[in-house]
Amino acid sequence: MYKSLLEDLREGRVILTSKAGNKVNGMTIGWGFFGIIWEEEYFISAMRPQRFTWRLVKESKRFTLNFLSEEYREALNYFGRVSGYQENKFEKGLLHLDELEGFTAPIKEAHTLIECSVTFASNVEPFVLPVEIIDKFYKDHGFHTLFFGKIEKVLQR
Repeated sequence: MYKSLLEDLREGRVILTSKAGNKVNGMTIGWGFFGIIWEEEYFISAMRPQRFTWRLVKESKRFTLNFLSEEYREALNYFGRVSGYQENKFEKGLLHLDELEGFTAPIKEAHTLIECSVTFASNVEPFVLPVEIIDKFYKDHGFHTLFFGKIEKVLQR
């Protein structure tokens, strides 16, 4: 299962959503890690603190991974380009939130949903990064926070 999900991640077909209070947001992601830590399955997401979704994940300590097919490319591009600080992305109508027990902010159109609870977070420390990586990915010095999300529930449709 994870091999096809990694391909979706690599191709930018994943939207990470979170909800805190009455605010919900999603952002297209292309970076992340599946693995085992503390004898549990985890997804580690890399998010910049400048992102609205980062704020929601920090507050709620939860996120949903929504894996979409290529037919939703317009929505994937939009969710990766527009800031949740500027507008409610779901109001555009390209994607729709679902209500499923055990999921924080699932997207109806997703073929696979993974619900995660954050148990740990760590900021990327620039002093150990090679200068080539800093020059390529962090010219603005907006280093990522790594959110360690324990996988609690998976739904394939």
